Amino acid sequence: MNKKFLLIFFFSLVVLATQAQNTYTLKGKVIDAQTKEGLWGAHVIPDCKDGSVGAVCDEDGSYILTLKSAECNVNFHFLGYETITKTVSFKGVRTMTINIELATTAQLKNGVEVTAQRYEMKRDESVSSIEYVGSKYIQDNNITSLDDAFDQVGGLVIVDNEPQMRGGSGFSSGMGSRVMIMMDEMPVMRVDAGRPAWNLIPMENIEQIEILKGASSVLYGSSAITGAINVRTAYPKGKPETKVSLYTGMYSRPKVDYRCSWEKGTVPLTGGFSVSHARKIKKLDLVLSVEYAHDDGFVNYCDADSIASSKASLYEDWMHGSSSFDFDDTSKYEKLVKENRVRANFGTRYNVNENMSFGLNGNFMYSKNVMTHFWLNADNGMYNVYPGSVTKMRDIMFFVDPFFKYYAKNDQVHSLKARIMYSNNFATGDQDSRSEMYYLEYQYAKKFKKAGNLQLFTGAVGQFARSQGNVFSGVSILDTGQPILPKYSGNGAVYVQLEKKFLRQENLTLLAGGRYEYYQIFEEFGHFLADPESGNYVEAKPVFRAGINYNIVRSFTFFRASFGQGYRFPSIGERYLTTKVGIYGFYPNPDLLSETSWNVELGVQQMFKLLGFKGCFDIAWYYQKYNNYVEFFLGPWLTAEQEPRPFYRYGFKFFNTGQARIMGVDANIAGEGNIGKKVKYTLYFAYSYTNPKVIDTNKIFTSTMTNDYCYMNTSSDTSGQIMKYRIEHMLKLDFNFKFFDLFSVGMNAQYYSLMKNVDNFFYTMDRFNEEAPRAVRGSKQAFPFDGLQAYRENHRSGTWVWGLTANIELWNIKLSVLVSNLFNKEYSLRPMCPEAPRLTTIQLVYKFVEGEPAFPKRKH
Repeated sequence: MNKKFLLIFFFSLVVLATQAQNTYTLKGKVIDAQTKEGLWGAHVIPDCKDGSVGAVCDEDGSYILTLKSAECNVNFHFLGYETITKTVSFKGVRTMTINIELATTAQLKNGVEVTAQRYEMKRDESVSSIEYVGSKYIQDNNITSLDDAFDQVGGLVIVDNEPQMRGGSGFSSGMGSRVMIMMDEMPVMRVDAGRPAWNLIPMENIEQIEILKGASSVLYGSSAITGAINVRTAYPKGKPETKVSLYTGMYSRPKVDYRCSWEKGTVPLTGGFSVSHARKIKKLDLVLSVEYAHDDGFVNYCDADSIASSKASLYEDWMHGSSSFDFDDTSKYEKLVKENRVRANFGTRYNVNENMSFGLNGNFMYSKNVMTHFWLNADNGMYNVYPGSVTKMRDIMFFVDPFFKYYAKNDQVHSLKARIMYSNNFATGDQDSRSEMYYLEYQYAKKFKKAGNLQLFTGAVGQFARSQGNVFSGVSILDTGQPILPKYSGNGAVYVQLEKKFLRQENLTLLAGGRYEYYQIFEEFGHFLADPESGNYVEAKPVFRAGINYNIVRSFTFFRASFGQGYRFPSIGERYLTTKVGIYGFYPNPDLLSETSWNVELGVQQMFKLLGFKGCFDIAWYYQKYNNYVEFFLGPWLTAEQEPRPFYRYGFKFFNTGQARIMGVDANIAGEGNIGKKVKYTLYFAYSYTNPKVIDTNKIFTSTMTNDYCYMNTSSDTSGQIMKYRIEHMLKLDFNFKFFDLFSVGMNAQYYSLMKNVDNFFYTMDRFNEEAPRAVRGSKQAFPFDGLQAYRENHRSGTWVWGLTANIELWNIKLSVLVSNLFNKEYSLRPMCPEAPRLTTIQLVYKFVEGEPAFPKRKH
């Protein structure tokens, strides 16, 4: 027995020794070619048929790969970077060291994700859908306001300044966004209205934009119920750099000339410039920028009488295509300038040592702009404004952000950041408002190595806001005769999240987290519980999230699944909005409740290479269910005693409408390739389908003395139970060719399906709708709804919008021509709000790097 055991043991040693002699070790680092930082998560994949398994780089980019063949090809790959293939030959050695530098690609730059996790993590390892917009796309497309940056982001559209993510929201007149807009992970929202401050973001100083899709309330609280957008500002990386951008553009006359709202021989223009400078001064990182922007716009004001004094004359205008108004009568015409804006930004970061940094960032803006709510009518008044629906504003806004970060021993990180934000809005129509926001957040991170590198992230957030103005008073100052008291809102929250990687290659990620938040709106201090007498509104809710990501390393396949809860407290504006637009009012609802949701997503991402094209395919299925969903309704909300004129009783108001659910598919392909050695091309294609449905269509959400109102009698189209103001189908396409690394030309396109369901009152107040009440059809009063039903029938198939880009780069100068709405399509995404006609822009960008020639020779 002992002899047999010794014999087996001996042969086992021989086999192990033979196997050891037939294995080889490859090690080294994979780093970023520009920053020289290690690429955590880069893949090292052997291309041989001996069963050798790949490796994943650790935090500093290091890898160790065991091979069974003495010679084979090894691929070094990281999403968003060019793949490098090396032929490795072990001649006379068993161990070899190879260090690799990967350069980023133009189209697939993955970036560092901070939105989904509140810490650095790659897109392919995320448990939820994420997209990025890089600084190169922002510069190449002359994007000067954040809301213009998402034409090539699937599932996201900006409708009349409101972000709609996967059909999660509709029309709400800019109140109560369901997508949280942030800059450096802190909110950039008007705290009174819950509206994104799009034009406050310094687009000339952006590292990248991160778009997280799906409920994100666990990490970012209220307003992130359908997603979040985070803008990450840039800091200097190498030599001091100065960049100057100049542009000018002009609008084309509408294709149907009689709809044009400006005089023949004149051209509405856009123009502006920006200058930014970034440099390192010993331990100090410094960024400075300034921007000026002017936009004449394409909508103007003309008195309704000069277009149509009656239904008959308006009908004749439509039939004969007569001029929309008489420019000789200048008393009835007013040119509206869309915006004049000045913006300045600074960023500082002082690096005390490699473990500690602190700084102060800030942004200031002064803007004169015009908000137009409704067109005059759906034909010859399409690019004119309905009387009284123009709001002229002067905005003064700024914020300052102090921050501190400390990397302690034992893999601990302490982070403290704050924001003080001020907004003063001077507006016509008694709509002045002023607000301040104070935001403070502490975050702690810890990696527990003994627990298998379990990652802990936890933090506490506090926010206090003050708002004052007639527009958000909840009462009419004419009715009370009393001074308007300010409204206050406050919220505090704590959150925690755990994340851990499993398996030998750490290619399985599990994540779980939770948040508890307290929120209140009040007029009097000292009340921490709900108090009807003082108007104190209080709610507190816990929410949770969990997710999984599994990576098949060899095939570059990533599977993900996530569950998340969301909530949204109504903004001050939604509860207390009180104003007038034309003959239509906006009325308060102080009884409005918060809405909650839960969201499930299943997704897969696949890297591939086909005929020289290297790309990434991503598809996700999602389902989100809401309770107490908040919708914006047009209806006769005033009584005869309050308003004796019948047509003046109509207005808009927010209501809780009950349960709803949104389901859909979001898919995209992005990549790049070469045609020979002189031509490069990039491609992006995205398609999204959303199916938003009301669950209880007969739920009565409000009643008047004459009627009960529910989904069925307030909707223009109840087939399919589709929610109002939703774009169900959306397609986006972008392809670009670059020749000799010198000249590039590209095309882009967006398709938007028609909003199937809108307020039924839009049709009943249309004087040309045969089914409208007799009193409406016989009225001499002009309405912005006139012709709307016919317009929507003519556009039932949806809208294609094309664009063209072309540029040439000489030395460090780039000259570009950009054409949006190339075929001058006349269209409207939100009813009664026209989109821009063709806009042709010429842009010149110059970049100077200290220590280099002013006009360096290009390397081809």
